[in-house]
Amino acid sequence: MSNNKLCSYCGKRLSTDNEHVFPRNLYPASKSGSRVQRLTIPSCNECNNGWSDDEVHFRNVLALAGKPNEARGELWDTSIRRSFNEKDGLRRMKDLVELLHPIEFNGNERHMIYPGQDNRVLRIIKKIVRGLCHYHGIMSAVSEKRVWADVLKYPILEEFLSKMGYEHREQDIAEYRYQVVREYGIDSAWLITFFQCVTFVGIVTCAEDGSLPEKIG
Repeated sequence: MSNNKLCSYCGKRLSTDNEHVFPRNLYPASKSGSRVQRLTIPSCNECNNGWSDDEVHFRNVLALAGKPNEARGELWDTSIRRSFNEKDGLRRMKDLVELLHPIEFNGNERHMIYPGQDNRVLRIIKKIVRGLCHYHGIMSAVSEKRVWADVLKYPILEEFLSKMGYEHREQDIAEYRYQVVREYGIDSAWLITFFQCVTFVGIVTCAEDGSLPEKIG
């Protein structure tokens, strides 16, 4: 890719690549023929390569969070299991084990993983939100500092959901809602659900330092 466009993420270097807003590794082989997931935006090589390691970790964490659907089950049984046999496989397995928390469920000990407590996972959510801002023409080159992200912890009222635009990148892989706000210190708000089980909320703030209204942050 060769043009005079600036990178959609840093806004400083010329774009040389097409970066997938949603990591390609979230899609199992059964989705290889689909064109829906091919959401790309211009990126420089440095930004494009800067998320590679965290995107693999992001996929692995989501593969263990919540109740699996068919697409996620296929992903786990194929590419994720194979990846543990690669040269960095032991490190990636240790990364997951360190995130497991023991809990008691019906008198038995189980282990849970909490994506919202992992900074690497939240970094990829912020990257996706920044990419979607560019893709939808809301704002380009959004600084990571301006994005706040967490797992959605409380139900959203239908009256708010109805005001948000809806999009998906294969509904069983990734779907999202968004709204341009531009008041109360918020520029835009995002709800992103992966594998129909884990939803994240993302807020792009109006403040350059990423500060949020007190009742949100």
